[in-house]
Amino acid sequence: MSKTLAAEIAERVLKVVNPANRRLALNEALRKHGFGPARAPDGGLPADKAALVVWLLAAYGAEQ
Repeated sequence: MSKTLAAEIAERVLKVVNPANRRLALNEALRKHGFGPARAPDGGLPADKAALVVWLLAAYGAEQ
């Protein structure tokens, strides 16, 4: 996953107001781009865009 794609997905996911629905939005965005479902960290998805981008890059690799 590129940094640009991670930022795009993070921005799209964080537009969803309900945190419970953010995971659904994240999984849909990942599926759309050919990635498997997300395994959220124990504390849930990061609520900050920069933190979510870092988490996406760590979870899905810089260029997988």
